[in-house]
Amino acid sequence: MYAKILLTVNKIISSLPSKNTIEITDDCFWMALHSKSGLVEGKLYFPEKITEKLVIFEPGFPGGGSTQFEQLWLDKVLKNGFTVFLIRHNGTIVNGKFSGNYLNCPQRQKQALKSGQKLLGLKKSISISDWLIEPKIAIEALGSHFKEIYLVGHSFGPLALVASLIDLSVENSPLIRRVVRVVSLAGAIGRARGKKDGKLEIWHKHLDTEWARDRVLIGPAKKNTEIFAEAHNKIHDLVDKFPLHVEFIGVTPLGDKDGTIDDLVQSIETVEFITSLGRGHLVLDKIEYSDVKSGRMAHDMENLKVDTLIKYLDKNWFPKQQISVLSD
Repeated sequence: MYAKILLTVNKIISSLPSKNTIEITDDCFWMALHSKSGLVEGKLYFPEKITEKLVIFEPGFPGGGSTQFEQLWLDKVLKNGFTVFLIRHNGTIVNGKFSGNYLNCPQRQKQALKSGQKLLGLKKSISISDWLIEPKIAIEALGSHFKEIYLVGHSFGPLALVASLIDLSVENSPLIRRVVRVVSLAGAIGRARGKKDGKLEIWHKHLDTEWARDRVLIGPAKKNTEIFAEAHNKIHDLVDKFPLHVEFIGVTPLGDKDGTIDDLVQSIETVEFITSLGRGHLVLDKIEYSDVKSGRMAHDMENLKVDTLIKYLDKNWFPKQQISVLSD
């Protein structure tokens, strides 16, 4: 059986439009996927029993969510038969102070040291525009190998997922038919109402910090904030291009106690997108919490149980109501 699995894995790997592949273990590979839209890097994990289901995960800003996925949810998602591609953002610093956590791949860091590469990606100048098409590239590169594609994103991630889906729909890509569901975790997917919109001020504040520049290099904060504004409005203005067959589930921290609401992204953003879409499900997550001493944020959704995430990845499972509550 293992030989058959290995044969399937090798068949998929050998046929991928990849610029660079590093075998980490028998079932995990660092991939630099190339498509007509560009290049994106990340880790591709195969389950013990290969199925035709793929999860693509797009992290938030600045990108530590993919490592969090590996730590909290990956093992059981794999055991449920999903192949998983965890994206690392273009512009991520490869061998900096925080790179070990953000890449979680010493082999990729060692390779970059040898070649003198400092950032992920091929372009000399990277911006949020490059992040917004990362899921699109992954779908174009991987999609033909799977019958069902599940898109999961955190914070910034859902913005890129929806924008990528809309782009593929506008282009009439046949791969769009393979996408089954979008799961938005604390998604930044509301409208941007003018330059003084609170969400844009938060984006600009986070972009223009030494903390961010120690992790990713993506150009001026002003330019990227303008790109964010355009993307926030694009997914609403072109929401009719969101494929009718793709289900949307938005999960947002909104508890009853102090410190249990999202610290960065207002819950109304998910409500706004569902309102524009005219369908979808909203889950109010009451189990997340923040802690000033540890630096933990409710926004990070570290309390989300993997069994709950598995339910969201079941195409036959739906919340009983359009608005439901996740609690202990």
